This record gives sequence, structure tokens and C-alpha cells, in this order.
Amino acid sequence: MIEIEFSKPVSVMNSDILSYLEVALIDGIYEPPIALDTLAKALRVNPMHSSAIEFKRNTLAYAVSVTTVLSRRDLKRFIQDFLTFGNAYFQIVRSAAGYGPIVRIKHIPALFMRRREDLGYSYKPRAYDDDGRIDYSDGQIFHLAEYDIAQEIYGLPQHVSGLTSIWLNDDATLFRRQYYRNGSHAGYLLYMNEPTMTPETEDDIRKKLSAQEGMAFKNLFVNAKGKDTKAPELKAIGQVEAKDSFKDVKNQTTNDVLSIHRVPLELMSVKREGITTSNDLNKVDRIFHKNELLPLIDSLAELNDFVGLEVIKANEYVSL
Repeated sequence: MIEIEFSKPVSVMNSDILSYLEVALIDGIYEPPIALDTLAKALRVNPMHSSAIEFKRNTLAYAVSVTTVLSRRDLKRFIQDFLTFGNAYFQIVRSAAGYGPIVRIKHIPALFMRRREDLGYSYKPRAYDDDGRIDYSDGQIFHLAEYDIAQEIYGLPQHVSGLTSIWLNDDATLFRRQYYRNGSHAGYLLYMNEPTMTPETEDDIRKKLSAQEGMAFKNLFVNAKGKDTKAPELKAIGQVEAKDSFKDVKNQTTNDVLSIHRVPLELMSVKREGITTSNDLNKVDRIFHKNELLPLIDSLAELNDFVGLEVIKANEYVSL
């Protein structure tokens, strides 16, 4: 009899991603405690996570006024970086070789910003070489960082504690998609009882049963070589309809994501089963503005202190 083992499950992300010990210094550049491309990918794989961040970005940008040196487009990008990565950067552009009045405040993508050993800032779009690298002087970069209790070089986003739920939600969706693509089963078992079958024929059958590229499930082939009287069988493996907790996983992980963002469902135009929403949207909006937007506006106002100008100013609250 030919025995074939199932491969071991492989996680899309190491479970110890948050168990970092230090911010590594490599070739004079400090690396972030969590890879920023991981946080960027998390934004793309969970619709509720990305929706909550985009909602906060839009409402926060609408709640403030800016002067002509800062465009609203750059402000929105800065806010999205801050909410996604816990870090956001502005380049302060001055006239007269950097010593004159401010002529522009420009957004710099946080994904490629790094701090140097001297605690200065560099734009480094390539990880393994310095092609495209820009080193900035003191006073050129305004860095808004969400405080991290473990280090003070970079910030960490508030949703770090929800990353496992974000990825679990994605894993559940990908599993279900692969399950449907595979014909609502987790592979086939082909059982044969042919003692005269040559090794070449067996190898050919195995190749034909091999999972196609991109499929998560495998098929099994077993040839008993005449050791019993069973006829050839082709049966599906893992009919999971009765045991599958797909809906429960999706609901629980969505609850986790909404909890870490603290965005009211009513304002996002989202309805959830079993969750009672308030009929007074003005009350919900006022609470959200006071408890979430005003603290974020206060953080954005650090730019004013950095440049010595009132670049960002909170608008007067207007009810719905």
C-alpha cells in the first residue's frame, strides 16, 4: 500500500509577530518593530478594517481647516498613513535654501520612511540598496508617531492588538473560497485494488490527481495491490458543511475589528445581525466627534507647534 501524508498547515503570518525585542539597527537604519508592508497588506485583506480607517480619514479631514501651504490631498494621505502605520510624515519645504518662510508642507509616504542611527530621517524605497534614497536634514521632517510602550523610535497603530483577528477573518474567507472552487470538498481519495499496476502507471495517476497551482487542497491516491476485495472508490474528503464555523469566525473577527477602531456602525451605514443601533444619529455623531475626532485633531495640531504656524485648525462642530 502506498502511504501519502497531508502537508502541515502553514500560517500566512507568524503568530509571534508582536513578540519583538528591539528595533533592529541595520546598516545605519532602524527597522520598524513590525514590517510596514504587513500593516499595508492588512489594510487590503479585511473590508471592515479598511472601511473604518477610510471613514476616520474622511471625517477627520472634513473636521479641520488647513492653510494654503498644505493641500487637503496631502492631509488625507498623512492621516491615512497615521491610522494605518502609526507613523506619518510631512516634509517642510522652505524658501531661501531651507531657512526662509514655509512655501509648502508635503506628504511623504510612511511606508518608505526610516530613521537613521543619528535619529535623522531618510526616504528609502528599496530595502536592499540605496537607489532612490533621500536623507533629510534636521527640521525638514515632521514625524507624528502613535506612542509605543516598548520603544520610541517609531510609532505603532492602535489596531495592532487586532491584527490576529484581521488575518483570521482573511484566512476564513480564503479557505471558504478555495473550498467552493474545489467543488465544496477538501480533495478526493482515490482507492484502488490493482496488484498488476506498474509504478509508472501509479506515478501517472498521482500527477493527474495533483492539486493545481493556487489550490489549497490535495488529493490522495492509495493502491492496496490486491490485499482486499474492495472495488475502486473515488470519494470526497472533508465534507465540512455541518462542522464549518465560517459565519461565527467572520462575525467574531468583525466585532474585534470594530472594537479596536471604535467607529459607530450607524455612521458607517453598516447593519449587523443581533446588534441594536441607536436611532439618534446626532447623539452618536457628537460622541464620536468628541471622543475620537477631537483627540486626533489634537495630535494633528502638533504640526502647528513644529512649524510655528497655525496650519491646521479644528472646525466648529456641525450636527447632522
